[in-house]
Order: sequence, then structure tokens, then C-alpha cells
Amino acid sequence: MINNMTIVGRLTRDPHIYDKEGVKRATFTVAVERRYRDKAKEKVVDYIYCKAFGKLATNIEKYLTQGSLVGITGQLHSSKYEKEGQTHFVTELNIEYIRFMSPRKSTIPNSISSDNNPTHSIPIHEELFIHPDDAIEIT
Repeated sequence: MINNMTIVGRLTRDPHIYDKEGVKRATFTVAVERRYRDKAKEKVVDYIYCKAFGKLATNIEKYLTQGSLVGITGQLHSSKYEKEGQTHFVTELNIEYIRFMSPRKSTIPNSISSDNNPTHSIPIHEELFIHPDDAIEIT
């Protein structure tokens, strides 16, 4: 059986970092746009709950904030629990690999915009998006 999921999207808010049983954990939600629009011509978005452990959680805490663009590969896990007599179902993506695709957090901005907010001119990593015709066959 294969249980593998890959997504690219943006964090909906800053990651929640906590320690449980001596292991650092990070949880956050990633908004992922679908390729099509609904009947009202609005973008359709899925919100994927993600979880990371250990060094991955440490790096997520260090480098990611709300709006960060990420590429994630991991396994989909589902569970259920009872609360106040009702059954709740949870589906989450346990992260195995994450690629930070936005510029790093920086205390020194490249420039200041007119509203005194830092702006960064570091380009997003375009090499991550390889067209199949550009792929190299390894023999």
C-alpha cells in the first residue's frame, strides 16, 4: 500500500510549537488552491492540517510564519475521538519532508516600503517547478 501526499501551499497562521513527552512538535494549516473554480468563479481552497516532530519542528519554528509558501511531502493519518458524547474525526498530514519556498525570515530588510513595512526582493525558488520536458533521464 502507498500512503504518500505532496502539497504546495501557504500557512494560514504562524505554526503552533509545543513539547509533548520530550519531543518538539509543530502544527499548522496549509491552504492549497485547487486547479478549478466553483460555479461562482471563486477559487476553491482546501485546508490541510499538518504536523511535524523533532528537528523538522525546530526548523519550522525558526523559518516559517503565516503566509509562508511551502512544499510538503508526508503521510496522511486519520483518527477519531469522543468528546462530550460526539465522535470527532481528524485527518492530518504527518510531514516527512518540507521545502521552504518563501524567503527566509530576516531582521535586516532589503528595503522599507511606503507603509514602513520591510520588503524582501529575494526570488522564490523557481527551480522547484520543473516541467517534465526539462527533466534529465539518469541512466
